[in-house]
Amino acid sequence: RAVGVRAIAAGSGVSRAGRAIGTLGDARARSAAWRPHRLGCLPATAERDGVVKAVGQGRRHFARAVVEDDEPIYSGGDLAGYEVFHHEQQFALATGAVLPEMKIAYETWGELSAKKDNVILLQTGMSASSHASSNAGNRAKGWWEDFIGPGKTLDTRIFFVICTNNLGGCYGSTGPSSLHPDGKPYGSRFPRFEVYDQVAAQFKLLDYLGINKVHAAVGASLGGMQSTCAASRFPDRVGKFVTISACAKSFPGSMAFRHAQRCAIMTDPNWNNGDYYDGALPENGLRLAREIGTITYRSGKEWQDRFGQGRLSEDRNGLQHEFQIEKYLSHQGKKWVNNYDPNSMLWISKAMDGFTLELPDKHGKPCLKAGLAAAMQPALVIGVQHDVLFPVWQQKEIADSLRAAGNKSVVYYELDSTYGHDTFLLNQITIGPAVKGHLEQEPGGAQHLWEEKAATFHDILQGVGELTSVPDMMRCIFRALAKGSDTVPQHELLYATRLFLAADGLHDQRIDGIFKQKFRSQKQVSMKAFLEIREDLTSGAPETYLP
Repeated sequence: RAVGVRAIAAGSGVSRAGRAIGTLGDARARSAAWRPHRLGCLPATAERDGVVKAVGQGRRHFARAVVEDDEPIYSGGDLAGYEVFHHEQQFALATGAVLPEMKIAYETWGELSAKKDNVILLQTGMSASSHASSNAGNRAKGWWEDFIGPGKTLDTRIFFVICTNNLGGCYGSTGPSSLHPDGKPYGSRFPRFEVYDQVAAQFKLLDYLGINKVHAAVGASLGGMQSTCAASRFPDRVGKFVTISACAKSFPGSMAFRHAQRCAIMTDPNWNNGDYYDGALPENGLRLAREIGTITYRSGKEWQDRFGQGRLSEDRNGLQHEFQIEKYLSHQGKKWVNNYDPNSMLWISKAMDGFTLELPDKHGKPCLKAGLAAAMQPALVIGVQHDVLFPVWQQKEIADSLRAAGNKSVVYYELDSTYGHDTFLLNQITIGPAVKGHLEQEPGGAQHLWEEKAATFHDILQGVGELTSVPDMMRCIFRALAKGSDTVPQHELLYATRLFLAADGLHDQRIDGIFKQKFRSQKQVSMKAFLEIREDLTSGAPETYLP
């Protein structure tokens, strides 16, 4: 949606308005194949001082380059950069259990509007962290990197994106590896919970941030289950929702796969009934669980195209890694070791198995039509034909149930992608435009947000049009963005600087480098700090001062 005003500099004496012709709706979207990035966590005591350390990993090596080209990028490392919401009161769970307190790790992108009406709640899959995209606090690529940012699917020029690590996870949120009040990890003592509890925890975070209603809830896999749950159980707090490769009720096929994964972990002697944090990690079980999961994340059609019966060598004497597919699965299993807590997989997968949005109909029979009756928001449902874990009929079931319940604004897309369940991570070209269009189109779209943004840049344009002094231009830009505040979000200041101060010798890459060097991980920038980069912006370029 290329909405916006054309910024045309007024006056004839402007020497440094730079790119005085710009378009707010310039998406600058990249169409190249995307490689998402998942971060790891230690399967040990959870967050300490807001940071979870993880073990890194080296470059992957496969028999054929194409195998690596079509894989998400998994990485360990320092998970610094997230914030933690500490709910100090008891948190009651749908299972009847109670957590004495709860912490939810989260990250944000974009700027919260004055009315707090531009929020996108991004909900994640089972093993994802809150680090969906790089930001000032963590420059590493996130698992939805090409979907979040200026002009992208979740456009941070107008939206404020929030992503949490799920309750039960191990990337900063309370889970089995977190400390019990007695100072030891919960382990086997961690209470069972439901997917609803994960969603309720996210809304506790929204309460803390003073956000009454989100523009949209967006999720895939477990996140898609959560977005549908949010729309149906918190209908007054969700404007739109997007559910990708998910379900409204788990079915025995996916439950069977997750059962096999749990058995792999629980039969490892080192699992110790979940209390392994002071001993050896049940890594053999974790590896096998991940290999089983990988079979469900991709499709047989893709693997036939990629591997076939390709061999690593012609040596028939051993039993290990004779075929390329064996090597591939083994590699996937190893990547989870020291990057994900086995107990998090057990507890979250159990919550997924028990998930259903059914409610009794007028005859008392559990029914999705009744369960989704409150979800009357505009809905986008996306399924993938080759999805093994969440068969495409489950997404069709969501769309059909919503329509049967009376929702007149349901859009259903079915993609023929051989990536299978991982399509939402790998195929930005097909997923991205559909989601972006749904979020921004009317009714309930982003027109008012674009109009507010256009008004701000119109104010800047009017101010800088007759100015030739760079410091004066910088003050004008800052004041228009600050709207009376003492600071401005770094990303907004960067975008405006690119738009209004770029000139010969001062291109986007140079401006980006100056901001990165001077402001580093600062989310907010003061007028004083902004003016201090004036010499960096003007070095090597003459200035004209009006008398």
